[in-house]
Amino acid sequence: MAYDFGSKGLGITNPFKAEGLIRSIGGLCIALLGLYSLFKVTTLTEHNLVAAWIYAGFGLVLLIMGLQRCGSGLFQLFKFFVGRSVPSSLALNLTKSEQENAELERRKGSLAYSAKTLESMLMGRKNTTFSEPKGWVGRLVHSIMPKLVFLPYPMRNVAQEIVAVLLQTVLALIAFALTYFVSSSGLAGKAGHIIIPIFSAFILVYLLLCWRSAAKAVSLKRVKQLKDVGAASLAKVIAFSVIFPVVIGLIYHHVFAPSAHELQQWQSVTEQVVSFSAWPSLITLLALGATASVALFYLLTTRAQQSNAQTEVSEYRANLQESVHPNEIFINIENIVLANRRYREIPNRTYIDFDPTLNEQSQGKGDFRGELLIETQPEFTPTPAPQGFKATRLFSTIAAQLCVVIGACLLFALAAKVQGLYDFLAQSWDNVDSFVRSAERGDSAAMQQWLGQLSALVVALLSGFFFWQIFSTIGRMLENFSHVFWAELRFSSLLLYMKTEGTFTESKISTGMSIHDSTRSENVIVKSSITPWIVSSRIHTSTFASSGSDNVEMPRYVMTMEKNEQELNTIVDEIDGFLKGRETIAGFSNTADLQHAENILKVNQASRAEDGTPKLSDDKAGGFRERQDTQQLEENK
Repeated sequence: MAYDFGSKGLGITNPFKAEGLIRSIGGLCIALLGLYSLFKVTTLTEHNLVAAWIYAGFGLVLLIMGLQRCGSGLFQLFKFFVGRSVPSSLALNLTKSEQENAELERRKGSLAYSAKTLESMLMGRKNTTFSEPKGWVGRLVHSIMPKLVFLPYPMRNVAQEIVAVLLQTVLALIAFALTYFVSSSGLAGKAGHIIIPIFSAFILVYLLLCWRSAAKAVSLKRVKQLKDVGAASLAKVIAFSVIFPVVIGLIYHHVFAPSAHELQQWQSVTEQVVSFSAWPSLITLLALGATASVALFYLLTTRAQQSNAQTEVSEYRANLQESVHPNEIFINIENIVLANRRYREIPNRTYIDFDPTLNEQSQGKGDFRGELLIETQPEFTPTPAPQGFKATRLFSTIAAQLCVVIGACLLFALAAKVQGLYDFLAQSWDNVDSFVRSAERGDSAAMQQWLGQLSALVVALLSGFFFWQIFSTIGRMLENFSHVFWAELRFSSLLLYMKTEGTFTESKISTGMSIHDSTRSENVIVKSSITPWIVSSRIHTSTFASSGSDNVEMPRYVMTMEKNEQELNTIVDEIDGFLKGRETIAGFSNTADLQHAENILKVNQASRAEDGTPKLSDDKAGGFRERQDTQQLEENK
C-alpha cells in the first residue's frame, strides 16, 4: 500500500535492528574472505594460471554472497517507513477515503478474512484463525504441543517443519540400520561391502536436501496459511531403505560380479584406496540440527505460553421507542459515536457499510433494517518478552551467521582442494606413459599409489563440500526460522458489529393554534420502534513485518477476543444521549427570529385594540369562538 505520511505516527519502530546488525557483520566477513581470495590471484598468476582462475572464481562467488548478505542486513538497519494506513485490514475496507489502499491489499492477498467471517466470529463467539492442523505430521506436532494451535500460521509452520525434518532424520537412520541388516544378513548377496558406503552417501545427500527444503519452506513472503505436512515422504524412506540394497545386490551379481581371480586382482590394486565415510558429516549435521531445534522449540514454547485464546464479546440488545427517523440513528453511530473512537484520527475500517434499507408503506408507515461492521485503527501494542526468549532469539541469529561464515570459510578451503586435485591430474597426465609401461610389466605398486592419492584428494574434496553444505544449510534454517520471531508485530483494536431493525410511523404535531397566534409550527414526527443488536470485542491481532516498501502488509490474524463492557456501555450511553436530546418541534434557533415574532405579535395586538375587538386571554380565545359558533347554529335551527 502507499506510504501515507502523517504528523502523528503509529509508534511502530524497526524490529530488525539487532538482526540487521548481526547479518551485516556476517556478510562483511564473507565479503572480506572473497576479497582475500581475489588478492591471491595476483601472486598465483605468475606461477599457476589455472590456480589463479580457481581462486578468482571462488573469490568472486564469496564476494557476491558477502555483499548480498551485508546489503540485506544494512537494509534492515535503514529507516523503517510506516504510513498511517498500516497494518493490513482484516477484510476488504469499504471506507471511501481508503479505497486505493483497499484495492492494493486485495490484489496482494493481504486480507486474512472476509466480512461475513468476521461477523460470524463475533456472533458465534469463535475464532476461525485457529484452524485444525493438516496432515499426519501436523496432527502429531499439535498433539505434542497443544497450545501450538493458538500461534500465527508462520510459527505453526516453523514447528511443523522442524518436527518433519527431525522425523525424516530419525527414519533415515532407521533406514540405514535396515540397510545394514539386509547387507550383513546376506540378502543383498556379495555386494554387501559396497552397499553400506554408497547408502551412507545417499542418506547424507537425502538429509541435506531435507534440511535445505525445511530452511526454505518457512518464508514470510511465501507462507500465508497453514501448510499440509503428511507422512508420504516418510514412507518413501522406509521403502527405499529396503529396496535399495536388494537392487544394488542384483545389479552387482548379474552385471559386475567378478570371478575369484579378478576379485583378488582388484583387491590388490585397491589396497591403498581411501573410501569415503559419511559418518563425520552425518554426526556434524545431527549435532548442529539438534542444537538448532532445541533453540527454536524453546522460542515456540515460550511464545505459545503468551497466547490467550479467548473468544469473548460484549453484547447489547434492547427495544427503544423514540421519535427519530431511522436514518438519523445510522448517521449518528457512524459519523459521531464511532468516529470519536478513531486512533490518532485515522479513519475507521468499515467491513460492512451502513446501507440502511427503508421499506416505506402507505399512510406514513414502514420498516427498516441496517448492518455495520467496523474496526478502529489498530494500535501498536508491543508485548514484553521474557529475558530467556530474547537471549535465545539473539543466540539463534548469531549462531545462524556463524554457521554461514564457517560455511563460507569451508567454501574458500575447497579452492585449495580443487587446485590440488587439478595439479595431481595434470601431473598424472604428463606421466601417463610411465603408468602404461608399469601396467604392461604387471607392476601394480604404481597404480596402487596413484589410486590412493587420487582417492584421498577426492574424499577430501567431497568431505569439504558436504561440510560446507551442512553449515550453510543449518545457518540458513536458523536465520529464516529466527527471523519469524523478530518480525511479529501485535496490535489492539475495537471490532464492532451492529444490526438494527424496526418499524416507523409518521404523525403530525402542531403548536401555536390559538386564534390570536401570529406564528405557528407544524411538524411531521416519525415514531420509530428500534431493536438494536450490538456485539463488540477488543481484539488483539498479530502480523509480521518485513524490510522494504511492503514492510507491514502481511495478513493480520485475530489472536484474542476480549470483552469490553465498559467501552460498549459508553457507546450505548452516547447513542442514548443523542436520542434523548432530539428536538421534535421546530422553533426559533436565534434571537433575530424571536424578535421578528415578537414584533408581529405587537402589531396584531395593536390592530385588535383599534377595531374594538374584545380582548381575551389566549386561554379563553378558543372557548369564546366555540360558544359563538354554537349560538349561531341554534339560531339557524
